Amino acid sequence: MRIEIAGALSCGKSTLAGKLAADGHHIVYEDLTTNPYLDLRVADPEKYDFLCQQQFVLDKIASLKGAMEAGKPHIADFSIAAERAYVSHYVANRPDWIGSLMSLMDRSETDLGLPDLVIHLKCAPQAQLERIRKRGRDFEQGHDIPFIANINGRVDHQVARVENLGVDVVSYRTDVVSWDDIMSDLYARHLARLGFHARELAGA
Repeated sequence: MRIEIAGALSCGKSTLAGKLAADGHHIVYEDLTTNPYLDLRVADPEKYDFLCQQQFVLDKIASLKGAMEAGKPHIADFSIAAERAYVSHYVANRPDWIGSLMSLMDRSETDLGLPDLVIHLKCAPQAQLERIRKRGRDFEQGHDIPFIANINGRVDHQVARVENLGVDVVSYRTDVVSWDDIMSDLYARHLARLGFHARELAGA
């Protein structure tokens, strides 16, 4: 059983993952610090963009594979759908690169299967930009509203793709709906039927 959390940057993926972890669920985390090409890409995008994106894809697939092999129901604080969106943006000028990276993710869908549920977190670009400034990651500080809006649209497109393939999708606006309401709705309508119960209901 696998759930993936989809969304563009600063939509609340880590916040939601933290709340689910507090309920005792097994969370598969994305770790941006393990990508050796992240800073190099900023300095020399022509040389390192492909390697950086490839490493992001490989790391996510490896994390999902490891969780699946452990045999535990799990929730990933990232999604392959959103990764497809980032790939399509960052290497848009190189169709050959896009093809190679998409093929990696195509194979992962064949090998690992599609998720049982995608939780799609959405947010207004202005709110995302404020969150980006607040958390202060150096490699994100050059982003602006048009960039964020573009990524949001690409994530929406890729989430629609997996929904068309039969994956259940639920969406929330994290700048409009409170986390208490999001969590209540998630458990009532989606997580409980998949066996992911709130801590108080699970007797923890």
